[in-house]
Amino acid sequence: MELKPFWMSVQAFLVEYSLLIGAISAVLFCILMYVVVSQVGGELFAVYRRNFYTKVDKGLRDVVVIMEPGQLFTITLTLAVILAPLVWLLFNVVVSLVLVSVILIAPPIILQVMKYRRTEKFVAQLPDALAGMASSMRSGLNLVKSLQQVVKNQPEPLAQEFAQMLVEYRVGQDLNQSLDELGERIGRQEVVLMNSAIKISRAVGGNLADTLDILAKTLREKSKVEGKIRALTSMGKAQGRLATGFPIFMGYVFYKLEPEAMGLLFTSSLGQIWIFIMVTMAILGAVFIKKVVTVDV
Repeated sequence: MELKPFWMSVQAFLVEYSLLIGAISAVLFCILMYVVVSQVGGELFAVYRRNFYTKVDKGLRDVVVIMEPGQLFTITLTLAVILAPLVWLLFNVVVSLVLVSVILIAPPIILQVMKYRRTEKFVAQLPDALAGMASSMRSGLNLVKSLQQVVKNQPEPLAQEFAQMLVEYRVGQDLNQSLDELGERIGRQEVVLMNSAIKISRAVGGNLADTLDILAKTLREKSKVEGKIRALTSMGKAQGRLATGFPIFMGYVFYKLEPEAMGLLFTSSLGQIWIFIMVTMAILGAVFIKKVVTVDV
């Protein structure tokens, strides 16, 4: 019986100071969440920065861009911080988050695209460079001198890559190693063929000029065949893009026309199953079409 007044006083205290207790609990919860989020966010930020530096550093070296990874990282974060609130005010938080995600992952992807285009341009210039080297060697120049003539007469990026190879050779690096590093930067079979021809000729002798001339003609024929294949498979590639993108477009149109009916696809179990089936079939169709239209030469 003596405990009843005590519990009544405790209940009265809780009722009287319920707002204060709730406020204190909310503050403690916010502090706890801030500590947890800051620690987890700090770890995630450190992982992102480390991966960013690794990928971007190699990408900048591949495309020969004079910029430090830290500078590009600062530019990326600055764009995200400036554009995110503006897009949030103009549209909504979802669009803002999507934009920030795109900005954060865009630099490595852009560098990959730049490397691909630069590599394609290099490979297109390589037959003329090999033919020029063969002509220079027939006129009496050695391999290094013929490479210097290529640097003088050929445009970038081929001249830039060969100039870097010659700089490495002048500072004492073996020419075979410089050729291997060139092959790693470009990453194409045409460069591997050129390196093999030069290495074998330097090791066992032979007429390197004739070998380079034959290789130049072979690469030109290979380029013609690849062009014909691209022309013949362009329709199939367009059909693959249409087959992948058209269902998404039509789904968006139907959602605008009948939002209640299309909303069942996202809210009901049967609709989610059908969405999973449609996405799976679209992915499989895109993969199969890509397999059909991709031809290695």
